[in-house]
Amino acid sequence: MSNELSSEWLSVIGKALAFLCVQEVSRSDPKRVPDLVAKVKFLEGIGLPTKEAAALMGTTANSVKTNLRQREKKGDSRGKKGKN
Repeated sequence: MSNELSSEWLSVIGKALAFLCVQEVSRSDPKRVPDLVAKVKFLEGIGLPTKEAAALMGTTANSVKTNLRQREKKGDSRGKKGKN
């Protein structure tokens, strides 16, 4: 088996294991990864680039970034209301 082919298979195996990890965490501790953005962030935390993590979850990196930005805006406005 050539090194290039071997490298491709290692990448496939790594992504499959990452997917299984996020699915198991989602099943065993749903509060830890309650939504798609949290799942992508989890995958990033174990070393996947955003683009690949999003693709594993069936979305795009731009969609994840947009959802994260919207979530942060909601969090900021709630924080301001709570302080007044």
